[in-house]
Amino acid sequence: MASFTDFDSDNLIFEMEDCHIDVDRALPTNPHSFAEESIYDHSISAAHGTILPQTTRSICIIRYLNTAQSKGRGDREMVTQGFKNFAHSSNDLVLAAHFNEYGTRLVTSSADHRIRVFDLNQEHWQLTDLWRGHNGQVFDVKWNGPKMGQVLGSIGDDLKLKIWQEDPTEAHHSGRRFKCVFSQSSGHSVVYTSLDFVNPNKDTYLAIVTRDGLLSLLEPVNPEKFDDWREIDQILVCEEHIARGVESCFKLCFQQTTHPNSMAIAAGLDKSALSLAVTAMSEVMVYRVIKMTGHGGQELYKFQDPVAVLGGAEGLVRDVAWSAEVWRPQDWIATAAADGYIRIYEMSTPKENTAQISSPTVPPRTTSSNAAEATSKPGMRAPSGIGAGLDRASLAASFSSLGVGQLRHEAKCVEKIKHEGVWQVQWMSNRHVLISSGDSGQARMWRQAHNGKWHEFADFGPE
Repeated sequence: MASFTDFDSDNLIFEMEDCHIDVDRALPTNPHSFAEESIYDHSISAAHGTILPQTTRSICIIRYLNTAQSKGRGDREMVTQGFKNFAHSSNDLVLAAHFNEYGTRLVTSSADHRIRVFDLNQEHWQLTDLWRGHNGQVFDVKWNGPKMGQVLGSIGDDLKLKIWQEDPTEAHHSGRRFKCVFSQSSGHSVVYTSLDFVNPNKDTYLAIVTRDGLLSLLEPVNPEKFDDWREIDQILVCEEHIARGVESCFKLCFQQTTHPNSMAIAAGLDKSALSLAVTAMSEVMVYRVIKMTGHGGQELYKFQDPVAVLGGAEGLVRDVAWSAEVWRPQDWIATAAADGYIRIYEMSTPKENTAQISSPTVPPRTTSSNAAEATSKPGMRAPSGIGAGLDRASLAASFSSLGVGQLRHEAKCVEKIKHEGVWQVQWMSNRHVLISSGDSGQARMWRQAHNGKWHEFADFGPE
């Protein structure tokens, strides 16, 4: 079995028992047919623990070679030389994997409560350190941007968010090389389910979301240190009360760019706006988070109403990915849903936008609801039952009044692709190729043809 969670510009990861590549489909007969896309310079990482067998104990990294590098080699030889197999050393399922921006470091988290960091050393991946990250399964782990030092963020079944910073004075394999410099518990005893970093300019922002849809945006108090973080804002992305035991799905991703889509900027969107997509049960909420002037005159990022709601799924939306391409007229956002379909949406900003975007200010917020109090006081439990539903609606209403500075966005589903049992989607770093994986254990690659239709051109995984 094999599946992916993340990719960098050079590598494709599989946790696997067997792996197969369809060479005829992955490698075009014309070696220059995809040259402008540089597809062979890009790849994905893969390891979705929920669908992997307990006996799986290895990771495979596939590296595509540039067509120039492959000159004189047969197709099969080129692909075979790209396979790298190594033991991930976990005693349980790998739940998340993430490359750093350069593809030279890999971090994994697993159900055995451990976090592992691997380094690329002369084409060989070596375990640098492993340690007990949480008192429970480690659901997600991400690298911060490379210009911010060697910093990780993780969330686990113990209701905690943790920030880890590497201490190069500690020995490899000591279990102490990455120090926990910050820890935060969920304020209303609900687990975090997803996190992501973004680094516009030289700043760092972190978004996290809980199982009941409470989305928070954090930043370090000191931009050069990561031992103290403050919550800038939070908002409920789903007004529906999620009862205990009911399956829910909240995943998030930033658009990993230094500025939004160029057409949105031309329409009047602030260049410093953060672009964030969050799954909310069967929908996806799309946010443009802009800086607003508070009552003390300080500019802080604040959530407003979503600029678009992506619907159409007939089940939970399990994953969302926002393409980093900013020079195309539209943004591309892909989703994976429990109904067995990948959906690709185009989002644009009409030229006739007349939103007021200059010097938006933050209106006063209501804090009378029990839910708001619960989220502002760590350790307090959020109310349950009918009262909780009313409180959630009240809290959402208090945030939805932030409409100043918004631009009207139009979003439409332009492609619906059948992929039975799909769990995850991600855009490759060349931004034009989409990767999906699911219960079948195969990672499938999709690209848009000249007629606008999306076609599968390669797959990886067991036969």
